[in-house]
Amino acid sequence: MVEPACAVALAALADLWDQGCPIASPNDRERLVDVGLRRWHSFHRRHPRIRQPTHEARIRDLVRGLVEAVEAEPRLVGPLVKDYECVAEAIAAAAVSSTREP
Repeated sequence: MVEPACAVALAALADLWDQGCPIASPNDRERLVDVGLRRWHSFHRRHPRIRQPTHEARIRDLVRGLVEAVEAEPRLVGPLVKDYECVAEAIAAAAVSSTREP
């Protein structure tokens, strides 16, 4: 895992927790970041036929991975998926910002 991306993602999840996001709990934060960054960086390996994925497609994939990693019954997440989307956006932003640095 890239350290700058990890630090940025952890800080973003801390902000989400402060704003009331129940998924960004301090107890699960490091695991979410680890799973999220690995999932983000492995997208092209897992989906080799998608040459130009949209940001939305990558976010959906990231949400799916986070839900599968955290929830005992992923099919029963329901409206809580919106909170996973916020977490996924934060992790994706951290991953993208770390790849743009020199």
